[in-house]
Amino acid sequence: MERRRLTPDLPTYEIGQLFLQIVDGVRDSHYKSMREDIYEHIRSPQNPVDWKDPEAWIPQKLAGKSCDLALHFWRKSEHLVNPRHTFGPMDLCTIHELVDLQNDVVRISERGRKFIENELTILAKIDQHEGLLLVLSEVAAKGPEVREQFYEEYKHFCRTRTDTIRENTIRSSLSLRLSNLVQRNLIKRLGVSYEITDAGICYLERLKIQFGTQTPAGAAQVGHPKRIRSEFDPDLANLIREKNWRARQQLLEFLQSMDPVMLEHLIKFLLEKMGYEDVQVTSLVNDKGVDVVGDIEVGISRVREVIQVKRQKDSVKRPTLDQLRGSLYRFDAIRGTIITTGKFSKGANDEAFAVGAAPITLIDGQALINLLVKHNIGIRRRELRFLEFDESSLKQFEPEDKLESLPSGE
Repeated sequence: MERRRLTPDLPTYEIGQLFLQIVDGVRDSHYKSMREDIYEHIRSPQNPVDWKDPEAWIPQKLAGKSCDLALHFWRKSEHLVNPRHTFGPMDLCTIHELVDLQNDVVRISERGRKFIENELTILAKIDQHEGLLLVLSEVAAKGPEVREQFYEEYKHFCRTRTDTIRENTIRSSLSLRLSNLVQRNLIKRLGVSYEITDAGICYLERLKIQFGTQTPAGAAQVGHPKRIRSEFDPDLANLIREKNWRARQQLLEFLQSMDPVMLEHLIKFLLEKMGYEDVQVTSLVNDKGVDVVGDIEVGISRVREVIQVKRQKDSVKRPTLDQLRGSLYRFDAIRGTIITTGKFSKGANDEAFAVGAAPITLIDGQALINLLVKHNIGIRRRELRFLEFDESSLKQFEPEDKLESLPSGE
């Protein structure tokens, strides 16, 4: 089986569509020269570049047509397409034939115009090729879950179907695909977890309705259609999402009514699960706003951290943060964390990582739920078994002459 090439730095489709419209009419030789000039600065350790400010680095580092073209991408896109990051969009356009080359001039192809218009068949083909449908189906079946829960299936897809085989490249590739789906509102991010949205379920349903049990034309050669088709069922996805949401809500409501001392001991247990050592719940008398103390390894250093636990539904405000920061020296700690079952005010969020001050990490109710779910505390994972018709397993009983007449891919 021929292994397909994935887009290495897969952009969001918004960026891909913008880039496609801007590159239309540009000379391919000029684009390649600009790309090479930028790459020279990426490879050079001397005179590092602040890539986040194209208005500054473009005229400083580029000249002539390369400078003009880079500014064209940046300004024409209203500061959305950074010329430093056009490698991914161009690879996307090339791999999926969204552009044609006519006498050294880049032109939008018919497929490219359909891509800009979000035509379903083109999007489905690209999504299938890039493993996006696989990732979306995994999130539908397992979410809300952390990225690691989708990794094994995506790694299997990469190593059996694509030329992407290195561990770190696969992980980076998965992150880009999750970001792509988030930007399209097909999945949403809940802290460090991902969950399918109504739009994501609707998209998968549209594919099922339009293509039936078949994938878009050509997809059988470039995707993982059987695995995707068999794992996604809209009704089942809705049921799982509702059950997961309800379990998270019940857990949060329980925490918000939990005895404060019990909650502190729960946080102690969570921290130990997360790798903290020598975790202690402090005395109720004169704790100076510190409820739990523990040690954690950061790089090659071992640091002490103080944690304040707030059982409440309203927002934690800045004075609470200031009090905790002022208590660090009493415990020989260099950083702190506030964990609440509620939320944080804007003032607290703004002050958490103030320049020159000890960092204070803020964990709100939803982030706390994510951590508890990740470490299987307060929740129980249930395995769902169901029957599904498998027509392919019955084809072995077809007469040989009929099997030979089937089109390739059946």
